[in-house]
Amino acid sequence: MKKSLGRFILIFLLLTSYAGAKELVQYKLTANKTSAYTKEALVITFTTIQKDHTDNMMFSLQAKQSNDYKIILLNKEVDDKKRHNSSAKFTYLLFGLNAKDISVDFNFIVRTASDKAVAHSVVDDHDDSIATQTHDTAIKVKPLKLNIMKLKHDVDLVGDFTLNTNITQKNINQYESVNIIYTLQGEGYEEQSFKPISTIKDVTIFSEINDLYNKNTKKGYAIKREYIYALSAKNSFIIPALKLEAYSPTKKTFYTLTSPEQDIKVEAIETSKLLDNDEYPKETPFINTEVFKKYFIYIIIFFSGYLTAKIKSPTFRKKEYSKEYKTIKEAETPTGLIFTLINLNKGNIFTHEVQLLEEILYKNVEHNFHTIKKNLLKKVK
Repeated sequence: MKKSLGRFILIFLLLTSYAGAKELVQYKLTANKTSAYTKEALVITFTTIQKDHTDNMMFSLQAKQSNDYKIILLNKEVDDKKRHNSSAKFTYLLFGLNAKDISVDFNFIVRTASDKAVAHSVVDDHDDSIATQTHDTAIKVKPLKLNIMKLKHDVDLVGDFTLNTNITQKNINQYESVNIIYTLQGEGYEEQSFKPISTIKDVTIFSEINDLYNKNTKKGYAIKREYIYALSAKNSFIIPALKLEAYSPTKKTFYTLTSPEQDIKVEAIETSKLLDNDEYPKETPFINTEVFKKYFIYIIIFFSGYLTAKIKSPTFRKKEYSKEYKTIKEAETPTGLIFTLINLNKGNIFTHEVQLLEEILYKNVEHNFHTIKKNLLKKVK
């Protein structure tokens, strides 16, 4: 009889404890859809509200990571303006990576603290409630079940995107570069593995990626990204056409982003035709020899600086050099400096410096980047 009574009391205490934990809070876990295609954006919402109003309450929610999906916290909203009556809303962005039924799990912890404990931490710690003594209760959350489906065709992008191409010129000489910019913009899933140009035979390629914006939204990754290229070669070449296959969940359609093939003509220039290290093409002398003989007075004007000021202002040359100086000075990496020299059409002039920079980048040679940059600045000053 005593054993039966003891067993009854133990069961009663366990049930009472379980009921107390259940009454601490109320929560709700939902998704904007229960079925989605691989890499389609899903929005998961977790809301909770305090039910036991005895103490102050705080909420901690952590999504469990998995190889089956990628989940990101978009936003957390907390309402604790009313005493002992807190609530919170967590919003997540999820991409299913594998076509299968998946289970999304969360660790949910409720932290309670008495008014006395909160007051003590504020007075003694002066740093929010870091030192607040709390009682933590882990509450089991029923996993969210989702069905991830396979697309009919393999695609490069999932979402709504656009691709624009901007090229400066298609006819250059062997000492110039072609600048081409691909701009990818939209919302959805993008793995940052996209490379518009990888390699082109006998073409030197310098590239840079510029993120104009990149943020997480309920529709997926919202991006506007520039893929910037400077291409130089001794002979004519072709920039290959580009094709990206994509699927739009909002329109429920497959579509293709394209960029046309670019035919680049490269004109060979004899070194002997170059006037000097600073300018090309060769300029026609502003004073004809015969005119010089006939009008000696022009020599006086020339040396006085008057004619030079009228035809070719020295301040213009000074500004040109100072612009090159400033542009080179602003380059902060070997890649950025090479890219700058190519754009300034100085790649053929500073071949030694370019070679040193390439050795830093591709051969891990420990040249001093700042010394190379300092030498370049002396030459253009």
